[in-house]
Amino acid sequence: MRTPLAFILCLLLTACVVAPLRPPADPNAARCLALYETVDRALAEQGYSPSSPARIDGFPYLRVNRFLASYREQALNPAQRAAWLARLAELDQAARQVELASLPPPVLAELTARQDIAATLPAALQNCSRQLQTADLADPERFAALQERAIVPPDYLTWRQVLGLYPLSSLPIGYGVARWHREAYQTFAQPLDALAVQGRLHRFHPPEETSQPLPATRLPQDALGIPSPDARQIAARFAGYAPVWEIDVTGTYDLPGVPYWQADGKPGVTTAKPVVYRYLSYTRWRNQALLQLNYLIWFSERPASGPLDILAGPLDGVIWRVTLAPDGRPLLYDSIHACGCYHQFFPSSALRLRPAALELPEPPLVPQAAPVLFAGKHLVIRLSSGSHYIQRVYADTASGSAYAWEDYQALYAVSYDGRRRSLFGSDGLVAGTGRSERWLLWPMGIPSPGAMRERGRHATAFIGRRHFDDPDLLDKLFEPAETKR
Repeated sequence: MRTPLAFILCLLLTACVVAPLRPPADPNAARCLALYETVDRALAEQGYSPSSPARIDGFPYLRVNRFLASYREQALNPAQRAAWLARLAELDQAARQVELASLPPPVLAELTARQDIAATLPAALQNCSRQLQTADLADPERFAALQERAIVPPDYLTWRQVLGLYPLSSLPIGYGVARWHREAYQTFAQPLDALAVQGRLHRFHPPEETSQPLPATRLPQDALGIPSPDARQIAARFAGYAPVWEIDVTGTYDLPGVPYWQADGKPGVTTAKPVVYRYLSYTRWRNQALLQLNYLIWFSERPASGPLDILAGPLDGVIWRVTLAPDGRPLLYDSIHACGCYHQFFPSSALRLRPAALELPEPPLVPQAAPVLFAGKHLVIRLSSGSHYIQRVYADTASGSAYAWEDYQALYAVSYDGRRRSLFGSDGLVAGTGRSERWLLWPMGIPSPGAMRERGRHATAFIGRRHFDDPDLLDKLFEPAETKR
């Protein structure tokens, strides 16, 4: 018995061993790799690193998100390989800005002096990134290793599902999800003027006024076919499709604002200035890469509706996302709260739900079709008081108070006792925003359900597995409206 057992153990251990990665043949690239490793050691000891995008083992100058990971098994020509590598490097460079800003100035100065860098450390890292890209593009072995390692782990913990007897514990959770879906459909079935108002409706409109819808325009693309808009084109699209937020306000917890860290180490929101945070993302649809516009607002809390409200807690956020078709027009709108919860879809007339999507363990919630926007109209998102649930989406003229824009990157440096600190922890969660529901939902495998979290870390289904940034989300759930069945 010992020999077969030993053989099986050897096979298991062998399966877990990762083949060592050969360093770059170019000595300059090898020195650059050593510089990145030195910086990463300093970050681990005295700095902060975003949890998303994901690092790639053995390639410290690159990072990956789920969208770019979807290209790893695709046959790429030389130009496409270079474009893919450049985008992975761009993700790292954006994360490096956050990381280097988190290091104490004396540490930065010591790193620069110790490495004998003529330029600044950020400039040296960027120069090294270019050298490493060139070296790895010319090295088939290292590039193949990169393709194997460029993965993003799921935001589900299998061990929790195993210990929590997921097949059984998911049954009552599935019932609860279905009940919330029914309640949402009932809300959207009501006429707009019949929706209950607990306080007063207050609108927050975008700072830029657009009197005409954006014309159908194809954006420039890179070798992978990924849209590559310039800064002017990005700003025009963010402004052109910016929503008006119509909120039922009964207290300061319904006013959008700017997150900060309070003196007691808990997150808060200052409502002196309404702010919408924005960022770009990408997805894939029928073998095409599509651009997505993301708009995020923060509230100070989701207040408790009663003594046993397990959904209440500090900080609440709502993300509204616009997926643009290849011609630049909205193809799909969807939304989640910043916990990844309450995912809702609002498809344009070009889409319809796949019949198979309704058979999923947790089918998508599609409470209404997207309204059509005409000249002088904006998309209005109606939010309830307290829970901040979406109750309706409709077209209307803009009115109310103007909000300001902020880049999502600003959330990595929010105010804290006269200093700056990331809103997100190294685990991707916002500390202090855990909800009591996590004790009930932990067998579903999602870390701290209900807590606010960083982009790229949003699991959106309790039954089954689904992420807000899954690159095949549209293909799995929708089909072209003209498709014949």
